[in-house]
Amino acid sequence: MTEREAPAQGEKLTIGEVLLREGKYVGPTAGVSMLPMLKEGRDSIVVRPAEGRLTPLDVALYRRGKDYVLHRVISVQEGGYIIRGDNCYSDERVSEGQILGVLTEFFRGDKRVDCSDKRYLRYAKRRVKNYPLRRFFFRAKCRIKGVLARLVGRTKGKNA
Repeated sequence: MTEREAPAQGEKLTIGEVLLREGKYVGPTAGVSMLPMLKEGRDSIVVRPAEGRLTPLDVALYRRGKDYVLHRVISVQEGGYIIRGDNCYSDERVSEGQILGVLTEFFRGDKRVDCSDKRYLRYAKRRVKNYPLRRFFFRAKCRIKGVLARLVGRTKGKNA
C-alpha cells in the first residue's frame, strides 16, 4: 500500500492518519497477496476503522513494521488473529493492536463490491476452504520445477 497525500494541506498523511482523520481510507492497492480478488493498478479499496473484534473472512488492514498489509482473517484467537493473503501460502499471527481497519468495499473500475454481499462472502469462504488444495498444487509445482532444474543442470554439464 502507498501513503496518500492530503490535497488541502499538501502534507503527506499515512494511511493510519487518514483513517483517524476521515474515518475511512480510500485508495489503491499494491502487491499481489490478495489476488485474484484485488489487483494492483486496477482496484481501489475502502477501509474503515474496525468496530470490535474482527471475524473470520474479514480482510484486515494492519501494520507489519513500516508496511501496511491487507490480508484475510482465517481465525480469531485470544489477543489476535491468524491472517493470510488470498494469494499466500503461509499464515501470520497478528495482534489486536496491529489492526488499523477492515475492508468494507472495493471497486473494480466503476463496479462496487460490498464485503457483506452474499456473492462476495461465497467467494471468501471458497478461497479459505480451498486453501489446502491450492497449497498442495503450489508445493507440487515447486517440486517439479526443482526436479526439472536439476535435470537441465545435469544435461548441461554432460554437454560441456
